[in-house]
Amino acid sequence: MNNFLKINTLAVATAIIAALLGCGGQTNNQSQSDTGQNTTAQTQAPDNDKTEDNSEAIEQVIKQQERAESGESNDEPLSAETVKQAYSAPAELQYYKQSNEYIFQKFYPIGWSKDGKFAYVIEPADEAAGLYFFKLRIQSMISDKIVYEWELDPDEGVETGSVKQMWKENQMTFAAALNEHKIIPQKDIKLLGTEFNTEEGKFKVTIENQMETDPDFGFEVVKTTNIDIRASELGTKRIYSYTENDYNQCLGRIVQGVIKSPYEKRVAVLVKEELRGYEGPPNVVRSFLVGADLERSFKKK
Repeated sequence: MNNFLKINTLAVATAIIAALLGCGGQTNNQSQSDTGQNTTAQTQAPDNDKTEDNSEAIEQVIKQQERAESGESNDEPLSAETVKQAYSAPAELQYYKQSNEYIFQKFYPIGWSKDGKFAYVIEPADEAAGLYFFKLRIQSMISDKIVYEWELDPDEGVETGSVKQMWKENQMTFAAALNEHKIIPQKDIKLLGTEFNTEEGKFKVTIENQMETDPDFGFEVVKTTNIDIRASELGTKRIYSYTENDYNQCLGRIVQGVIKSPYEKRVAVLVKEELRGYEGPPNVVRSFLVGADLERSFKKK
């Protein structure tokens, strides 16, 4: 089993955390089969209903972006319909084992730009509202900042929905934003493990969680999380550090894997975390991304 979490303050998890280990969601010592964490590449779930071939439209978008980068005049701009066709609804990347004991956020990767941005859709977990939630994000994997976000207004009270439905209703808006940020959609996005090889060498992403006991409820929560990436030839660097100062219900974080940019020496690190449910179990499992350059700022110890 990979070393998902290193607990510094306590050697034994509390009874609540221990009870969660066999449930299939994320915990401090979750099994490999539950997390899907390994060094084997994982791909997006197939979309059996999707028959449209948008390869030609994608190629036209790429050529237009290349002309713009080279400074060539663009006498024949792409039609709005071509741009719309290039950006079809993404497929889900399943990075967890389904379990009725947990409420999961779903993740749909779209693609990279050549300047370090990554686009994706998330369907946030509906814990108790009985509503459908949707967010389209474009995130810089250089600064980790969200540079664009389109969110379904929860005040609209949409009870049911899907990515396909949201895409059908808003495809022109989504396509325009993705094209503006020069996102190139990829059909074969793979989730690599925490240990992976590239032309630059061998890399390993590690996470360390410092735990504390919640003073009100008495169970273990994550106080501080540090994530490092180590290169066989370059050394190590820290890519993420966070300390919880407010209301804390995070029971555990692990690095699920990385998504490699096809255009740069850069990865998006997929971090999965488990949060205690609003009124206790079922707990919520969600994810977030951290960018990592595979060339710069490494230090040998």
